[in-house]
Amino acid sequence: MGSKLLLNIPEKDLERIETLVGAGEYATKSEFIRFAVKQLLYSDERMGRLGAVASRLQRQTKSRRQIRREVEEAKAETRRAVAKK
Repeated sequence: MGSKLLLNIPEKDLERIETLVGAGEYATKSEFIRFAVKQLLYSDERMGRLGAVASRLQRQTKSRRQIRREVEEAKAETRRAVAKK
């Protein structure tokens, strides 16, 4: 079983929660709160996974410095090739 938590919620938010409970969307206010917390936690988890994927992609791509270096090397090779002709 879970732990109890005392929670202060703005009146307008509580009214919306009570409306959803009254409409049968959720059995109780507690069920709604548990659902909302799980949604946020899972959302953060998804964002964490997305951040990890983005980090991997950044490591796989070349930095601007690497790209500039390669462009300068290509230009130098072109100059050398043109100078030989």
